[in-house]
Amino acid sequence: MKRTVLLLSALTLLLLAAAVAPLFRDDPGLVQIHFLGWTIETSVLVLLAGLLLLWGLVQLAFWLWRLPAQTAQRVAERRATAQLEKGLLALTEGDWRAAERALGKSASASGKTTARYLAAAQAASGMQDQERREFYLEQADSGGRRKKFLVELTRARLLMEHGQRAEALPVLRSLQERRKGHPQVLGLLSQCLRELGRWDELQALLPALLKADVLTREQEAEVQLEIARHRLAGSADANSLEQAWQALPRALRKHPAAVEVFAQRAGELERADLAESVLRTSIKQSWTPALVLRYGDPGAGNAAQRLKQCEKWLAKHPEDPALHMALGRLCASQKLWGKARSHLIRSLELEPTAAGYDALGQLLERQGELETAMLCFRNALRMSQGRAPEPLPQESVRLTAPEPR
Repeated sequence: MKRTVLLLSALTLLLLAAAVAPLFRDDPGLVQIHFLGWTIETSVLVLLAGLLLLWGLVQLAFWLWRLPAQTAQRVAERRATAQLEKGLLALTEGDWRAAERALGKSASASGKTTARYLAAAQAASGMQDQERREFYLEQADSGGRRKKFLVELTRARLLMEHGQRAEALPVLRSLQERRKGHPQVLGLLSQCLRELGRWDELQALLPALLKADVLTREQEAEVQLEIARHRLAGSADANSLEQAWQALPRALRKHPAAVEVFAQRAGELERADLAESVLRTSIKQSWTPALVLRYGDPGAGNAAQRLKQCEKWLAKHPEDPALHMALGRLCASQKLWGKARSHLIRSLELEPTAAGYDALGQLLERQGELETAMLCFRNALRMSQGRAPEPLPQESVRLTAPEPR
């Protein structure tokens, strides 16, 4: 920019000189200067040329005088920029100590103060040093609404990374009030509310998350289901459980995961009767093994009615391991030992599971077959650890399919 101005100024002077040159050719003019007994006479052109020369010499002198300082400043800027780059690269690699050290040496990088301190705060946070992290964040807050916003956003992100959700929540709320549609703020706020279990606040935030494209419609449905499951599981009594269930949208009341949580909580509150019809209807609409197991819970009450219903389903699903396990548990609760044993063995034959071995072990223990029962319990433990089960002795356990009742 300076070179352009100088070139334009020189060109203007040349054009001006060319324009006035004809005037001085006929009359060069006379300038007389008398000072302390000295008299100097010269033409106007010579005087102007002398003044220009004097101005050039003065400029040259100033440039030479400032040259060392400017050179030192440029060298310092280059070194600071190199240290800043080194620090950012170390930060990317996760070398927090090297990153903080290099960023500290980049103090001379003009125009990069906020970015440098934010990066240093991240490095300090990586080393679990909260005091230095806050120091760097305070140094980065050098004024300006945009810089303050970036500093607070960085603070909230670092707090979330270290699990300090309670401290991050007021920061995120303040940011959301200032930038209601900011995607990163909304994303962090929704994550914070989810991890803190503030489901009502997360529910109220969903429209903003959709509008800012933080969530898709499919993701929003998943979050709705998560909220519903936690509301049901957190019900204090049967009345609040029923109210929470009825408050759900119809589509969620048909979702197997919501039905399962509802049934589980009803059983925990010793009101399994609340979920019996809901489970039966959901299973008829969409066959779900997890709900079948829940329906076959012997401690859920009205075991005879559930047993009768499961036997009806057996005609349509004769090879379903979950249904055989449900029947085995229900038969055991009704002291139908032979049927219970046959159903549980068939369930394991179709699909060995830790729960299936545990149920068969309990049945065999009640019948006095302690050695085989202990083997079933060991198999349940092995399967829960991801190991294959040991074979059961054929003379003790007959793997025969149950006959219809």
